[in-house]
Amino acid sequence: MPVIVVSIGFGHVFYFLNVEIIIPVVIVNIFRQEGLDVLGWRPVPVDTSVVGYYARETMPNIQQVFVRVVKEENVDDIERELYICRKRIERAANSETWGNELYFCSLSNQTIVYKGMLRSEVLGRFYYDLQSDLYKSPFAIYHRRYSTNTSPRWPLAQPMRFLGHNGEINTIQGNLNWMQSRETSLKSPVWCGRENEIRPYGNPKASDSANLDSAAELLIRSGRAAEEALMILVPEAYKNHPTLSIKYPEVVDFYDYYKGQMEAWDGPALLLFSDGKTVGACLDRNGLRPARYWRTIDNVVYVASEVGVLPMDESKVIMKGRLGPGMMITVDLPGGQVYENTEVKKRVASSNPYGRWVTENLRSLKPVNFLSATVMDNEAILRRQTSKKIMVNTASRIMNLNKFPTKQQHHLRAYGYSSEDVQMVIENMAAQGKEPTFCMGDDIPLAILSQKPHMLYDYFKQRFAQVTNPAIDPLREGLVMSLEVNIGKRGNILEVGPENASQIILSSPVLNDGELELLLKDPYLKAQILPTFFDIRKGVEGSLKKTLNKICEAADEAVRNGSQLLILSDRSDELEPTRPAIPILLAVGAVHQHLIQNGLRMRASIIADTAQCFSTHQFACLIGYGASAICPYLALETCRQWRLSNKTVNLMRNGKMPTVTIEQAQKNFCKAVKSGLLKILSKMGISLLSSYCGAQIFEIYGLGKEIVDLAFCGSVSSIGGLTLDELARETLSFWVKAFSEDTAKRLEKFWVYTIQTRRRIYLDDAVLESYSLASQHFSLWHDLIWEYHGNNPEMSKLLHKAVRQKSESAYSVYQQHLSNRPVNVLRDLLEFKSDRSPIPVGKVESASSIVQRFCTGGMSLGAISRETHEAIAIAMNRLGGKSNSGEGGEDPIRWSPLIDVVDGYSPTLPHLKGLQNGDTATSSIKQPGEGGQLPGKKVSAYIARLRNSKPGVPLISPPPHHDIYSIEDLAQLIFDLHQVNPRAKVSVKLVAEAGIGTVASGVAKGNADVIQISGHDGGTGASPISSIKHAGGPWELGLTETHQTLVENGLRERVILRVDGGFKSGVDVLMAAAMGADEYGFGSVAMIATGCVMARICHTNNCPVGVASQREELRARFPGVPGDLVNFFLYVAEEVRGILAQLGYEKLDDIIGRTDLLRPRDISLMKTQHLVLNYILSNVGLPKWSSTKIRHQDVHSNGPVLDDVLLSDPEVNNYVIINLIKQWM
Repeated sequence: MPVIVVSIGFGHVFYFLNVEIIIPVVIVNIFRQEGLDVLGWRPVPVDTSVVGYYARETMPNIQQVFVRVVKEENVDDIERELYICRKRIERAANSETWGNELYFCSLSNQTIVYKGMLRSEVLGRFYYDLQSDLYKSPFAIYHRRYSTNTSPRWPLAQPMRFLGHNGEINTIQGNLNWMQSRETSLKSPVWCGRENEIRPYGNPKASDSANLDSAAELLIRSGRAAEEALMILVPEAYKNHPTLSIKYPEVVDFYDYYKGQMEAWDGPALLLFSDGKTVGACLDRNGLRPARYWRTIDNVVYVASEVGVLPMDESKVIMKGRLGPGMMITVDLPGGQVYENTEVKKRVASSNPYGRWVTENLRSLKPVNFLSATVMDNEAILRRQTSKKIMVNTASRIMNLNKFPTKQQHHLRAYGYSSEDVQMVIENMAAQGKEPTFCMGDDIPLAILSQKPHMLYDYFKQRFAQVTNPAIDPLREGLVMSLEVNIGKRGNILEVGPENASQIILSSPVLNDGELELLLKDPYLKAQILPTFFDIRKGVEGSLKKTLNKICEAADEAVRNGSQLLILSDRSDELEPTRPAIPILLAVGAVHQHLIQNGLRMRASIIADTAQCFSTHQFACLIGYGASAICPYLALETCRQWRLSNKTVNLMRNGKMPTVTIEQAQKNFCKAVKSGLLKILSKMGISLLSSYCGAQIFEIYGLGKEIVDLAFCGSVSSIGGLTLDELARETLSFWVKAFSEDTAKRLEKFWVYTIQTRRRIYLDDAVLESYSLASQHFSLWHDLIWEYHGNNPEMSKLLHKAVRQKSESAYSVYQQHLSNRPVNVLRDLLEFKSDRSPIPVGKVESASSIVQRFCTGGMSLGAISRETHEAIAIAMNRLGGKSNSGEGGEDPIRWSPLIDVVDGYSPTLPHLKGLQNGDTATSSIKQPGEGGQLPGKKVSAYIARLRNSKPGVPLISPPPHHDIYSIEDLAQLIFDLHQVNPRAKVSVKLVAEAGIGTVASGVAKGNADVIQISGHDGGTGASPISSIKHAGGPWELGLTETHQTLVENGLRERVILRVDGGFKSGVDVLMAAAMGADEYGFGSVAMIATGCVMARICHTNNCPVGVASQREELRARFPGVPGDLVNFFLYVAEEVRGILAQLGYEKLDDIIGRTDLLRPRDISLMKTQHLVLNYILSNVGLPKWSSTKIRHQDVHSNGPVLDDVLLSDPEVNNYVIINLIKQWM
């Protein structure tokens, strides 16, 4: 609410703990230093009886301070003086141990913010001031929601000082980095040289809303109008707007001008804002939050998320509407004028000649044709490859793999390429223009656990939006997405002028050699090439760090000398054994962070000219850590070499492959990269590549503090890992292969994607003649395996023998195989310990009780065959466990007790109502990476009928759940599902990633009955390779965080915790139990138990044993019976019983959440001894209820609703029944 009192400032202050004496003294001292008179303090009267338990435990002392600004009379100058005072107070507090105990809700001449960690209906009762007739205001901003991306705290309650923000800023880490980068360059005459006193401009410990508010406050206090500040920070999608460029070109010019100056704060957002003079509301570019407005005849304007929030006489409404994507409405309080969207934008955009500035200074990079010939001449081959031939008969085709004799081979080996990378990724993209699809999930070890070398990118997992910050759909919402990026210096955003527009626009971040050459020659950019090789002639130790420091110093010097473009390049015609290439991601990140810390980052862009980039994930990593563009010169050369190879020419000539030119092959590769980047952006709910740049939307698994602090500062790396020297040695292990006679004859196959099949992806319609082909050659394949796979032929053979013969001894061999495997997952680094003596197995909970905690994964009818689907369901029904229908619907003649509610393929109302007590409707909020795919070849007439589609039409499950764009939407869906069937539990599936605990808390508050945590290593029927390999995290971390966060917030008793991802044994079950899980999901291994042979061709419809095929002749080969799966789960349960007996515990309830029963194994990893497992082993306490009580509690109720009240009237109930009967008749 506004306050209009000349020269008086009002502060509303929270302070905590026992520093009530210290804080006022610090505040008063700074006010006096600034020449302000402190008029007094006032304890704010409140009613604590309406405050909840946790809010009362952390409730601050709430005070108001009143000051007179003596030396200023203009309102804007008074506000600036108060802003300086507050920033100085915050800096002084941050230098003290109690710095986090002080928070100014507001300090202003115009507004006061009343807020708290309170329920919406009690805010007015909590603050007695708000009940006083003396308080009058021409406007009020009110916003409430529960926190879902930060732990709730009083200071983070809404609204902030300027904004009420309903939504999430998905690019927050990048926005914070860029705001830090601006600190030395932002200057304005209004600050009279005091800019240093108002830094920093962001706070990593604060919420995304608080930091957006801080950025808006800086712009407004520096002289920008409130609506202008919001247009700069949260621009609309103006590029593809149907009328904007025609009717309002000045608005387009405004956005073009600022696009290169300020990265958009991207994400779903309804923003209500005011500086006391203007009050307004705007939506994000996607319009992913609802906003409606009304104006009444008595000159009152309302903006609200929903109709009915405020009582209103419809007869008095003279104007109403809905804010669309990127739209804004404002009210000029002094003038009493209301401005709708176009009026607001025109007024702001007309304030300066943006069109002339853009026309004269902003340039676009002209496209350059791709090279039409190879660069790496065969005559200069250092080591020619003469590949060993491996022949695999697939239908009528014979394939010869690994034949690629060029100098390029020398480079490919040095830079970490494998034959799989070339054949399955690069060649596929060049041939088809899209990212390759694969199946069966990621069952290789995390890069840090692997015994084989990995590229640095493999230590990074893409983060993605879940529940409250929704993913967007790149197919449906492509109009609001853009890969454009500006190159060049970013000017001082606090001052407006033509020089700020002097940049070059790139249509995408993927450059070819010719385009890179144009940028090198640009006279304004003054590009500087920085080679990225490190010298190991004096030894590996310290060499990488020393070289990185030199590169950073060279970058620093180049920028200070006027270079606006730094090109980090590992390009070299002649590779030297003692000068390996630095991982380009490490070099980009190090230079990016160095320039940020030295205040130089805004003065130059970074481009990576690299051989070490060929997949969409690798492009995303480089962009996410600071590169504006990438020239993948070796990948493009590989496309050219592939197109000119005899094999490709013959395949095209024979019609076995679409004909493409050399140029088209490279265009296809770039097209696939661009499409993949859009998908990766959309998974995090980000629309603009310019906002993704530097946003660091990744988690790190296996890099130590030394590396993270140097190049990836701000990214989460919870388990530690490699040092720089260890990384140097891993990099060197690739490099030496280029100079080794042993590997000179072929490009190695690392077996990261496959384990058995040798087929080319573009020939995947061929059928393996029989599984025996794979098994006959297993010894050969085993000898050639490079990377360990958890689901391997030996494991599946042993399991088949155990379950089909119902042999305990065979199952023991299977157990032994698992216990002897290489370290594959984080839990393999742990072992059990006990504080008790062993007990007889007979005293332990029965197997029949334990199996009721088991469920199978969400494998849809379509992804797997009808026979497999039914065998799994029958087996789980026999055991009393749960099977999951998957997201594709189910034949009405047999409905599973656990069904997926997924956008586009939701179950029918009768199906939902048919669920019985304890059955579950699962809202599959997010799959690891993105929605799965059902290729057209698998959409038979039967599957099409179940899914209400047409045979042969590919079905893609969209990344977002289109019913859920906020936590409130999720709560509404949960409410609806409970309303449809009050007997059925509602489960929400989340994927492990940092911050999942807070999201899970929001889900629990949304009234979910079950929360399911999925790991990155779960299987999939068909998904893009980058999603399979590089999205999501280990469930061990996600489960631990979720369990402990729920315990800390008193919510653990409300929900059943279920976990899945790579479960294979009773050891996995007990590990998950100790980390807090109540129930346990089995996916891939359940399929294996029913007959899957891990052919890894699920996406082709050619499964040799009919497990994952819709072809009738292959389904006829299905070998499984429900009894096999029953046997498997009973063996697992008996294994659980045996371990419990050894630990001295009688039932699973006794060990759930008991991380104190786990300890690190005494095991030596090949790459590092610096992993830290404290995060998994920490313990914040146990739930108040036993797991059994939590699992058997009643389904959460919606409570009394209006429908129930109306239907309780016999007359109304009879009327409804009679009319329903009439309709049916």
